Amino acid sequence: MDDIEADDFPRYRELLKSPVNLQEWTDEKGVPTEIFFAKSNRKCLKRIRDAMLLHNWQEAAVYYNSYIQTLEARNSIKVHPMSSEITWRIGTEILRHLPNATAEDFNAVNEQLKNNGVKNFSMICLEHCFHLLLNGETEEAKRQLTIGESWRYGSFSIAQGDTKKLIRAYCGFLDYLNWSAKKSSTAGTDEASRNHEMHSYFRYASVTLKDVISQPGVWDPFVLSYINMLEFYNDEDGALQILENYAYNKDFPKNPNAHVYLYQFLKRHNFPDDRLIGSLRILRSLVPSHELMLDLCSLLVSSTLMSDLEEAFNVSMDLLEFSSWKSDTRAWSCLLNIIKLLKRKKRKDFVLTEWAARRSLWFSYHFRINLARIDVVENVSLLQIKSDFLKALGERFLEYRRYTAYLKSIFESKTEGCAFRKKKTAAKKRIQEKKKMENELKRLEKKKKMMEKKKMEKKKKKKMEKKKLMETEEEDVEKNMKAKKKMEKKMEKKMEKKKKKKMEKEKLMETEEEDVEKNMKKMEKKKKKMKEKLMETEEEDGEFFLKKKTKKSKCIV
Repeated sequence: MDDIEADDFPRYRELLKSPVNLQEWTDEKGVPTEIFFAKSNRKCLKRIRDAMLLHNWQEAAVYYNSYIQTLEARNSIKVHPMSSEITWRIGTEILRHLPNATAEDFNAVNEQLKNNGVKNFSMICLEHCFHLLLNGETEEAKRQLTIGESWRYGSFSIAQGDTKKLIRAYCGFLDYLNWSAKKSSTAGTDEASRNHEMHSYFRYASVTLKDVISQPGVWDPFVLSYINMLEFYNDEDGALQILENYAYNKDFPKNPNAHVYLYQFLKRHNFPDDRLIGSLRILRSLVPSHELMLDLCSLLVSSTLMSDLEEAFNVSMDLLEFSSWKSDTRAWSCLLNIIKLLKRKKRKDFVLTEWAARRSLWFSYHFRINLARIDVVENVSLLQIKSDFLKALGERFLEYRRYTAYLKSIFESKTEGCAFRKKKTAAKKRIQEKKKMENELKRLEKKKKMMEKKKMEKKKKKKMEKKKLMETEEEDVEKNMKAKKKMEKKMEKKMEKKKKKKMEKEKLMETEEEDVEKNMKKMEKKKKKMKEKLMETEEEDGEFFLKKKTKKSKCIV
């Protein structure tokens, strides 16, 4: 959005109210022209800018959606795109501030922008991976990195070679994270299973990291991760070779951290002082104000060579000429000790010659009266070291030394007066504390008496309450007995009623059985009668048919 000027910002209210017109500037056939896309995109970007400045993220998301639609239509007629990085950065910023934005929204926008902005495909994949790692989705982040690593699009993919190297490096770094997680999780398990599982992760990470580190560039976190794995497997020679190549290879850019990592490795594995001094000397040539220069001074002082001691003097003097070390007591005390050692070894001429070259600078830089006033209040030990430094060099800077002595005396008198006053106030406080203790003792005695009276009253109350409780309990027992008797009578009545009901039921069952038997007998009698009638009718029918047959036979005859 750098190409959008702020001249239209006072009209942001009108711009936000009026809608974006996406259907103007068409040709005779109704196809949108280049002017259409340029003007509509500029309008959308202005509306997005105004909404973002006012933190109206919902409105900015709506305008951004229309802007993305115009980008898709633009690709169809091959209009030259504006900076695709602008759209990508705007989209991520809006999604970060939207309250209802989800991980799916981030994934959808990134996938859409990868296709529209081919020039930033690898960078979008890398940023998407960072977002996923922050949300704890390591597997999805690894998948995005593999997609970015395997992506090919002609000359565009060749132009994104540096980002592709970064993607490959982070692939190895994710494998290293898996290795370290497995190492911490399998700390108490068997060594065989741990070595088998961890070694697979180590193999994946080491192959990619070794390939990336061998190429020129600044690879600080990847170098540290690879060195950590090699040290875990006791491959000190391989780790030293990688660190030396990273620090001393001329094809690589100058990197002070490379020499710091090499020095820390050498110190960790107890290498001789000559190797440590050599690595720190190169670091001094790159960053003379580095905090490890104090270690260089201590190593040079411990050496037996006079040249090393003289070099330590120069290192400490150079260090104190930086503003970050100006009021550091460690650097000043180190310089003072080096001067004393050089004097003992009869190298005072060297000290004076070096001091003569820096004298004018140091008086205006370190030994001003204003600084003495500040040091008296903030750091008295620094003021003492500075005065001792001037004495050791034989300087008669009487104004500064007298003023420092005067400030010290005032400060000491104040401290002594404060101490005397403190003693007086302490004595007064003791007397007051004694009086307070006596008053407190009297008050405690009164409280004890009051507490005893209250205890006696409470005991009496408790006894009365117990008596009342006993009486109420006896009454309750009597009431319960009466209630039990009433309940027993009620239960007896209920039992009698139940017995009566049972008797009635039994009688009803007996009567029902008798009725059933009577009915059965009646039914049997009816059945017998019906059978007899049937037999009689059958006999009559048989006789009737016989008579007819006889009559017919006679007629025939």
